[in-house]
Amino acid sequence: MDKLKLRQICFLFAAVLPVTKLIIYPSTLSYYAKNDLLLSAAVSFLAEGVVVAAVMLLARRTRCTLYDLLQNTFGQVTAKVVYLLLAAFLFFSSLLPALEQKNFVTQILYENVPSYLSFTPFFAVCCFACVKGFKTVGRMADVAMPIFAIAFAVLILLAVPHADFGALQPTGAAGARGIFSGSLFGLPWFSECLYPLLFLGHFGYEKGGLWKVLLSFFIGAGAVLLLLAVFYGIFEDLSILTQYPLAHIAKYSTAGTTLGRVDFFFVFALTLVYIFCLCLPLQLCVHCIRKAFPRLAPLLPALAVNAALLALTVLFNYSFNAVQTFYMRYAFPVFLLFSYALPLCSLLLRKTPRGEGGREPDGQTARHERRRTRSPRAKERARRRQQEEHTPPQAKERVRIPRARRKEGA
Repeated sequence: MDKLKLRQICFLFAAVLPVTKLIIYPSTLSYYAKNDLLLSAAVSFLAEGVVVAAVMLLARRTRCTLYDLLQNTFGQVTAKVVYLLLAAFLFFSSLLPALEQKNFVTQILYENVPSYLSFTPFFAVCCFACVKGFKTVGRMADVAMPIFAIAFAVLILLAVPHADFGALQPTGAAGARGIFSGSLFGLPWFSECLYPLLFLGHFGYEKGGLWKVLLSFFIGAGAVLLLLAVFYGIFEDLSILTQYPLAHIAKYSTAGTTLGRVDFFFVFALTLVYIFCLCLPLQLCVHCIRKAFPRLAPLLPALAVNAALLALTVLFNYSFNAVQTFYMRYAFPVFLLFSYALPLCSLLLRKTPRGEGGREPDGQTARHERRRTRSPRAKERARRRQQEEHTPPQAKERVRIPRARRKEGA
């Protein structure tokens, strides 16, 4: 139920998580970094890539979950407290994307202004995903990969002919302050590096897993950087006023003038992938709650979390700008602590329980151990060892005594 494959984690970084940075983030970044928005985004991706690499190194060294590592180091009570704090952070980090997606759907995909409750069916889907655990995360990644690849490629091909990449020059015009301000205030869109830490122990590390995940991560980063370049090349100084670039970059295509807004088919497809992204932090939130309270049925925290998020989306229905400003200007230390400091500090946690010596075998050592135990001689030795363990001590003495007497007689 809570098992993932390394392939699915690669799909998450390459095709699912990049969609969260294609709605509001481009126009927000252009406000701070202007034509240097690629440099600002690259700094954020490099910082996030370092954290992902550190977590994958930890996955290569141990097969324990984060809860086990915390329990081995600090005890069970501390592990439960940390997981409850993680659950609170994941719920907190899901509010801004939920409001962002709701506004995008209601303002772009509807001709008339719909009711603010038109977004409520999402929470039923998300509740179902939260109950099913990590298995649905892997299935969503498998489904989202081809959808994202096709839809994103078509939108970029429709938009590139209308982009003037000379607008990105001169490099460094925004200055170091503008570049790093965009990176710092953009942290609410770069909190996904925490997810592999919570997947720890729920997927089998494979040979070259670190490089596979990093390659997938930088493929997704390259897709976002490409869209940022096309977006600024089309709108230039007006990019600050263009809140939803995903729905506007391809509207000037000649295919749209003759056939209508054909790009909306692919915008719909990416919106579906974005729904998967919104489910992910809530799934991890429910997972953390159930780790802290193992006897709790998954339906109860799933209902509570989704009901609370629905209430907040209704409460802040007309306050998106205020919520976005709060997350960017005042909440970035929280994202630094949980998404960056915690995964890096997890490298220092104990891999084995207290009182047990030795080093836990890594993935390569475990593979050699499995190969060694598959041989016929190893199986025979294991069978004899098992017989000796189940043989009573008196029977062992009766077997040894005749051998000793034969030696004395000789």
